Amino acid sequence: MGRPPRSAGFTLIELLVAALILAVMAGLGWRGLNSVAQGRDAASVRMHAAEQLSLAMRQLGDDLNAASDEGTGLPAVSLGGNGDLLIVRRAPQALGADVRAWPGAQTPLDAGLLQVVRWGLLDGSWMRWASAPTALRGMLLGAMQSPQGQPLAVLTNITDVRILVYRYAGLGLLAQTGAWVNPYTASNATGNSPQAIALRTPAALRLTLQSAAPDLQGMIMREFLLENRQ
Repeated sequence: MGRPPRSAGFTLIELLVAALILAVMAGLGWRGLNSVAQGRDAASVRMHAAEQLSLAMRQLGDDLNAASDEGTGLPAVSLGGNGDLLIVRRAPQALGADVRAWPGAQTPLDAGLLQVVRWGLLDGSWMRWASAPTALRGMLLGAMQSPQGQPLAVLTNITDVRILVYRYAGLGLLAQTGAWVNPYTASNATGNSPQAIALRTPAALRLTLQSAAPDLQGMIMREFLLENRQ
């Protein structure tokens, strides 16, 4: 007698082998998708950090470009005794070149007014303060002595801030060469009071930040040319 015909279908072993193969393929596929997702998230975080840094430097550049020398006690650019950068600037306008200024553009009624902007390190964050626009010299002098306005954390996880200034060797035709110098030295300061160390108007600023942020670690250096400040 011959064997009975085999019924159509798969054996249990064949099904188990197929299930094992599908499980392995699914595991490999999940690892690949997870790696892509993690890479995307990491790239997004790094891009956000780069955007924050770019915005901070653009804002500082705007402040320096709008700086205005208002005479004794109100130099266009100076350093506080604790290392804060002080800028006396024209108040930003709603219709003008300063639309990016924080904490927001002012109204055209503020045309011709001034404010003191302070950049400094506080509790691990690089902060920006901006006093209210005013035409009163006394209010501006008060803002030079202490931070005023709502503080804004521009960059976080900053451990150190250093500023150098560029000095030309001479005046006029003699200003052919120069060097980056420490503004706190006696030869580069016009005063050594604890409240403020006023700068002789520099030709440029070099800013160095030391960052401990996970996606922005290391030293950050930027240089700013102070146009029309000679």
